[in-house]
Amino acid sequence: MANTTDMKSAQWLKVAQKNTPELHHKTIYPQRTITMEQDPGAFQGWGAKQQHSFNPGDVLEAGREAEFILDFGEYCVGQLSFALSVEEKYDAPLWIKISFAEVVSEIAEPFEYQGTLGRGWLQEEIMTIDYPSGIIQLPRRYAFRYVKFQICGGWYRFYLKDIACKTVTSADVKAIAPLPESFSPVLRRIDRISLDTLKNCMQTVFEDGPKRDRRLWLGDFRLQALVNYHSFKNYELCKRCLYLFAGLTDERGVIPSCLFEKPAPHRGQDFILDYTALFMPTLLEYAKASGDLDTAAELWPVAVHQLKTVLEEVDSEGLFHDSKKWWLFIDWQEGLDKQAPEQGVVIFSLKKGIELGQMLNNSDDIAWIKTQAGKMSAAAVKYLFDPVSQLFVSGETRQISWASQAWMTIAGVTPAPVMSNIATVPDAVKPAGPYLYHYVVEAMYVAGMEREAQTLISDYWGKMAKLGADTFWEIFDPENHRLSPYKCHQINSYCHAWSCTPSYFLRA
Repeated sequence: MANTTDMKSAQWLKVAQKNTPELHHKTIYPQRTITMEQDPGAFQGWGAKQQHSFNPGDVLEAGREAEFILDFGEYCVGQLSFALSVEEKYDAPLWIKISFAEVVSEIAEPFEYQGTLGRGWLQEEIMTIDYPSGIIQLPRRYAFRYVKFQICGGWYRFYLKDIACKTVTSADVKAIAPLPESFSPVLRRIDRISLDTLKNCMQTVFEDGPKRDRRLWLGDFRLQALVNYHSFKNYELCKRCLYLFAGLTDERGVIPSCLFEKPAPHRGQDFILDYTALFMPTLLEYAKASGDLDTAAELWPVAVHQLKTVLEEVDSEGLFHDSKKWWLFIDWQEGLDKQAPEQGVVIFSLKKGIELGQMLNNSDDIAWIKTQAGKMSAAAVKYLFDPVSQLFVSGETRQISWASQAWMTIAGVTPAPVMSNIATVPDAVKPAGPYLYHYVVEAMYVAGMEREAQTLISDYWGKMAKLGADTFWEIFDPENHRLSPYKCHQINSYCHAWSCTPSYFLRA
């Protein structure tokens, strides 16, 4: 007979299955044919130049060898289909290579891939068609704006028509109203791109990216859910994700940092300490937004266990130390010391545990959570706050970073206006990507710096918009457009969940 834990896991996975969302579809057609051209001022040095406009009934015609690049005019997540025909007499099969791209450089440059992730995430399809006629529907789901056809046949002419993408999302876009006219055009454009980013990541789970990974990550999920609560309001999808995490804990009872849906739900191998701690705030935010206290009560022991697990990395005085047993994420910035940011994440999560415990009238757990939160807050001020610089420092080198100030501010450990102070330190370690930029913006709002927060949104996400982003990117350095955590920019995700959060700040 299965033990109690296994029975609960099976039960929770059934709850997750019952909350599988309805999927919405829309047919999108290409808008134009284009050529690529090098442009030093464009993102990653490549721009698109229109050849011809393209209408749904138009036909692409060529003989023997041909190359077409189609621009769908917007970001699409779905299945591509097209009709194929040839002249009555043909002497050889038709060979077709189809490449999909989120941004122009993905088709402008060949896939000479030497990155650290599996090459299979690069989007291309090669097929040989013996009898080239009829409707061709590609079996995989792709994420793209641009599609490149490279075709080689025999001594005959061939024709492509009815090219279309049947898109898919669990987001219901009909209920979304635009931001009021009182917001600047820049902020309204950023909001629209943010919601397009989230929409395309909302499938049967909150995916981190529809091109690459296509899985549920806990840290991404929290940020997606925050935007969702103020836009699409798909509470069932959030509930599904919470129960998937709860149902897939490991033998220690620890929630995985990522999980897969197929062929059956199973956990990934990554365990990120800051993500684990954030399960408690994620559960609280769901309960407050949806009013579903039953789910919060049922999963409360799971959330509490995550806090107890991460507290194993905290010493008797309340100071966090890196035991090297966990992946500490915080941000992709190389050389970032994680001690102070992780201290802030855990304090924040403990305080959110107090809030959720009070909502659930769970006095037994609240007492020790309060004790741990107080002890860690005191240790942060005693050991990590520098009275000279009036900033938090991290690690043996006493590194000063935006990450440390942001997370301590969010955690409510504020012996000084550190978010104002950090702006005067030009050599402070800056964020590398949108995930940490979200928490810097959040810290600014917490610190009462609303104007500075909106300026940062306009400057950072607005720069992506100016560079032509249809959806916001996984990683973005305004000074280095080819930055990649995976040693190759082509495998970066250019529609990425954790980048959608300007809509949360603008709509909350």
